[in-house]
Amino acid sequence: MRLRAARALVDGAFTGPVVVDVAAGRITAVHAATGTEVVDHDLVDGTLSAGLLDLQVNGSFGVDVASADTAGWRTLLAGLASRGVTGVEPTVITAPLPEIASALARVGRAQGEFAGEPVARILGAHLEGPFISPARKGAHRVECMLLPTPAHLDALLADPAARAALRTVTLAPELPGAEEATRRLVAEGCVVSVGHSDATADQVRAAGDAGATMTTHVFNAQRPLKHREPGVPGAVLTDERFFVGTIIDGQHLDPRVVSLVMGAAGRRMVGVTDAIVTAGREPGEWHEFGGKPVANDASGLGRRRDGTIAGAGVVLDEGVRRMIGAGLDPARVLAACTENAARSLGRTDIGHVAAGASADLVWWDAAWQPSAVWIAGDAIRPPVG
Repeated sequence: MRLRAARALVDGAFTGPVVVDVAAGRITAVHAATGTEVVDHDLVDGTLSAGLLDLQVNGSFGVDVASADTAGWRTLLAGLASRGVTGVEPTVITAPLPEIASALARVGRAQGEFAGEPVARILGAHLEGPFISPARKGAHRVECMLLPTPAHLDALLADPAARAALRTVTLAPELPGAEEATRRLVAEGCVVSVGHSDATADQVRAAGDAGATMTTHVFNAQRPLKHREPGVPGAVLTDERFFVGTIIDGQHLDPRVVSLVMGAAGRRMVGVTDAIVTAGREPGEWHEFGGKPVANDASGLGRRRDGTIAGAGVVLDEGVRRMIGAGLDPARVLAACTENAARSLGRTDIGHVAAGASADLVWWDAAWQPSAVWIAGDAIRPPVG
């Protein structure tokens, strides 16, 4: 397949026109267009980018990651792909360790079961809890929170299926045993992310020394930035070792704060949703999440019946539109959700419009709606014309 795009996101910036050659599911070449090429698809307007990568998804389209069966996984992964999200880290939150291990194993089975299918690929599981601070619990169950002791890590990693699925672990670095746990998890091949944490800036720096390289939803559920104690945000925004996970639904963070994150972190900012089961559903449509009914309000926040915020109710493409609509630079917003996200996982084979990368591509129209989506070169949402 050969595409010609009037504009494409390549290495963090817009360029064009370009020709993108695809063979056997991978991009084989990206080069300047002359206008004389014979192409399969001529994308004369809009913008071509790599597929979006969302590294924090608790659920979407009425499906909860914690309890998804095969049909549920298909609904979730196909729904995400239709919206331009071609890679995802299903997120398992605080629960009793046996339940966590079971949920991680289910993620691993789904990862194998749907590999090679034209749906969003599972990039591994994101474990958000139980090794987090009760002082910054957010919506997590305090009674299930644990210290990251060797015994608790042994129990978590004992199931080979759960261990194989685990890719990212959110950890509060101020907890006793956190430094040792960070070193062990990094040695196991996991990304350790500072989150749900009351850590000081010095404690965050020590976590970086131990191998932590990410933060989970900056500013949310963490010690805040103050002028004499930078807290978690100040630490990660000024430390080049950390990628900065940032919820871009326009509700968890004001877009002006997202702009500050983007300015400070640059290509270390990673846009995520922290989406729950209501994402992709209409306001007022009720679903169960965490044992309680939730529905989206008109703003796209998932709320319980008493009005308590339960999580984000948007898919990542909507987050992209909201940030661009608020005046943020489109190239930097897209890069945060593609190239930067891939780099945070140490991957160059996804998230990039570059030779050697998987041909997971999205063609955006002028309103930043995904007009066409390809996964490994297969058009799951073909371009019109």
